[in-house]
Amino acid sequence: MKIGNSTDSVQADIAARAANGTRSPAAGSQEVAGAAPVDRIELSATSRSMAAEGSQAPVRSDKVAEVRAAIDAGTFNVSSQAVAEKMISAAAELLQTITR
Repeated sequence: MKIGNSTDSVQADIAARAANGTRSPAAGSQEVAGAAPVDRIELSATSRSMAAEGSQAPVRSDKVAEVRAAIDAGTFNVSSQAVAEKMISAAAELLQTITR
């Protein structure tokens, strides 16, 4: 009976999984044949609240149509100064909410 190096079989398994795009099981877990790997996320209460608020934001369809037409016509311009000011304003507001 020939006893080989145990890392050979592990390396072969890793190479085979990399080739077919499957993941290796977590330490101590067991794989079920034919079962697809499952990813899972959990959202915090804050993120759920923000998502709910964002879904209720009013849409200004007239403004959307105006911007879409300008983009299609190639005349839509973005002011880097306005973008920078908004980014700084949003960052300052965020800092104020964090430090409270």
